[in-house]
Amino acid sequence: MWTAIIEHIQKRAALYLFSAVLFMTGTAFGAMTVNSMEPVQKSELYSYVKEFFGQSSAGSVANPADLFVESFIHNVKFTGAMWIAGISIIGLPLIFVLLFLKGAVTGFSVGFLIQQMKWDGLLLSVSAILPQNVILVPVFLFTAVMSASCSIRLVQRITARRTMPIHVGKGFASYAGYVAAGTAAILLASLTEAFVSSQIMNILVNKFF
Repeated sequence: MWTAIIEHIQKRAALYLFSAVLFMTGTAFGAMTVNSMEPVQKSELYSYVKEFFGQSSAGSVANPADLFVESFIHNVKFTGAMWIAGISIIGLPLIFVLLFLKGAVTGFSVGFLIQQMKWDGLLLSVSAILPQNVILVPVFLFTAVMSASCSIRLVQRITARRTMPIHVGKGFASYAGYVAAGTAAILLASLTEAFVSSQIMNILVNKFF
């Protein structure tokens, strides 16, 4: 299994490196955006965060089952947009834009919590945000790479004007398999977020607020 994974990454090393750097750049950008916010904006946003945490500690937020459904649908929609972009010729830039934005959102969330709550924010980020992202970030990178590879192959076939028949069925089956693998990983990440991270967050929120 690990050998197959290593070979898979080695064959697409350039795309994985580019995607990883792009995601980290987005994360850094999101974290730096926190510093560019006006004090009033930070104060208002933090008040919303505290209100949410207060509701969480009071048990008035969604239950784990609802959180699971919401997380799963959200992440499937996000990766689905990249998969769809991968089967279109003009979708290549969109794939990387979405990946950058996902990194920016993650970086902003973590950066804001740490800036406003210091060590408590770091602990909250590590305990409540990190677990599911250990699964989701590789899924996002995998999705971006495979979608970009498909889009690039489509462009190459069109520009090369090949006369050889294109085995659409075989290519589609492989692509569908990648989609299924990504969806299964998202299912695991959503379960982790709903039934592990949310419970850890509730414990920490009750301690902090």
